[in-house]
Amino acid sequence: MASSFNGSGVLFVVSALLLFGTTQVTPMDYLLPICKTVGGGSTFVGIQFCMDTFHSDPRTAHGATYQDLAAIAVDLLTANATSTKAKIGGLLDGKTADAATAQALRSCQVLYDGILQRQPGSAAAVKGGKFSEAISSLEKSAAAAKECEDGFSKSHVASPVTVENSNAFQLAKLAVGLLYS
Repeated sequence: MASSFNGSGVLFVVSALLLFGTTQVTPMDYLLPICKTVGGGSTFVGIQFCMDTFHSDPRTAHGATYQDLAAIAVDLLTANATSTKAKIGGLLDGKTADAATAQALRSCQVLYDGILQRQPGSAAAVKGGKFSEAISSLEKSAAAAKECEDGFSKSHVASPVTVENSNAFQLAKLAVGLLYS
């Protein structure tokens, strides 16, 4: 049986789809100006990190406010800290680390415990509009992630949690930046 679609019909459909596609705004387009505001002049968080962070979370798809985005960053920091602490525990249980690395990991474990203990209060403060309280807690979390990484440098050993520390630091600073904006 012959197809009822002819060449001009296909061309019309393709043209309409292209026109529709170029005139539609993606739900995440609103993030770029926000990330430029928060990360454009920051020495701590880049625009790309901000964009990648929020594109990874479906809660940002429908036009979240700065406060909403800060709450999402806090939630992502909690998830990061939870998985980092578990990774540190696994590295310590594996007993493959040398003494200096093991000592730095134990220090990091304590620091990430502190981050995790602060997170419920940080989340509540963001949601409750107590921004100075949230910022204070988040700055402590950023400092803890940096201190963890610095412990490896001071011990002259490679950090097995560099990426995790960097992400925790940037997530905390991203949330702070959003609360200041």
